[in-house]
Amino acid sequence: MKMKSHRRRAPLLLLLLTASLLTAVSARAEETLRVENASRKYALEVKVAGCGGAERSDDDNNCDGPARVQIYRKGAKTPFQVLRLGNLQLYKDTAAYGPATSEKPRGLYAEEYTFVFEDFDFDGEEDLAVCNGRDGGYGGPSYNVYLFDRRSKRFVENRRLSELTDAPYLGLFFPDPKRKRLTVHSKSGCCYHETQVYRVVRGRPVLVEKVTEEARGEGEGDDDLIVTTTTTRRVGRRWVVRTKRERVKRENRE
Repeated sequence: MKMKSHRRRAPLLLLLLTASLLTAVSARAEETLRVENASRKYALEVKVAGCGGAERSDDDNNCDGPARVQIYRKGAKTPFQVLRLGNLQLYKDTAAYGPATSEKPRGLYAEEYTFVFEDFDFDGEEDLAVCNGRDGGYGGPSYNVYLFDRRSKRFVENRRLSELTDAPYLGLFFPDPKRKRLTVHSKSGCCYHETQVYRVVRGRPVLVEKVTEEARGEGEGDDDLIVTTTTTRRVGRRWVVRTKRERVKRENRE
C-alpha cells in the first residue's frame, strides 16, 4: 500500500517541480538599458537576456546572458557598431566606468564595472572593456577588451589583452597613462601575490616587469612572517633580478 501511495504522489511532485522551475525562468526578463555618461565620445544601448530572479542570483541589480551592445557616437541617433556577446555580466548600479567621468578611480577588490572606457594602448583613443562573466582569478570578473582602430573607426577585440583578464589574473588590468604601462594582478592564497607590468607594442602586451611577494612563517605559533619580494625587470636586452626579505607582524598581513 505504501508503494502505491508513493507512486501516486510522484507525478504531482514532478508537476510542482516543473512549475517552480518555469516560474524561476519566467522571472528573468529581457531588459534594455542606456549608458550615457561613462565616455566622452560614446553612448551605449544594451539589451541583455535576463535580469533579476536568475538561477545564479535573485538580485534585481544583476543581469546576465546573451546580449547585444549598440555603440553610438554622442548625439547620433543610429549606432555605428553593434557587439554581440554570448554572455554579458551586467551590474546596474556599477554599469560603466570612465576616468574622466567617475568620482574615484578603479581599484583592486573594489567596485566591479560592466563597461570600462579607458585608453588601454595609449594611442589617445578611448578603448572599451566589456564584462563577459566571472572567469577571472578567484571567480573575479573577466572581460572582452576592444581597442579602437583609427583606420576602420571601429572597436576591434584584442584577444591577447582579453586573456589578461582571465584566471589567474584578478579582473581587468590597470592602465598608467603617465608611464604608458598596464598593471595586472594575481595571487595564490593569502601569502603569494604577483604583479606584472606590460607595455603595449602595436596592440601586443609585452612583459617588462614582474614583482612577486611571498610570506612564510618561521614556525608554528610564530607571530612574525618573513616576506620575500622578488623584482624582475627588463633592462635593455636582459632581465635584472633583485630580492628583498623583511620581517613583518602576521596581523599586518591579514
